[in-house]
Amino acid sequence: MESTIKTNRLAIVSVVGGLTALLSIIFIFLSYNTQKITGGFVVSLTDGIIIPFRNLCVVVSLITGILALRDIKKKGGSEKGKLLAWVGIVLGAGWIIFGLLVGITFLLAEILH
Repeated sequence: MESTIKTNRLAIVSVVGGLTALLSIIFIFLSYNTQKITGGFVVSLTDGIIIPFRNLCVVVSLITGILALRDIKKKGGSEKGKLLAWVGIVLGAGWIIFGLLVGITFLLAEILH
């Protein structure tokens, strides 16, 4: 017998947003390694499109994960997706914390230099 419990759509959006942010950083890393071949186009592409898109995905992942958990709790077990929502929240918050740590590191390097 099949389960009729549906997965919360916000939880799916949350985990997809977090994974998209993860894939974008891999794309950025690979594109900067091939910069010798393609030139300045890669820098303008990543700085102008990929990085803002990644930042949007991180915020969407965090917000939709929180909203999904609230929605699942409100519906009282008629939907599943708590794990997906938590994965999205962890990925979104992890990217924010990572960005803050990188920023603080560069700030300290500039101050101490």
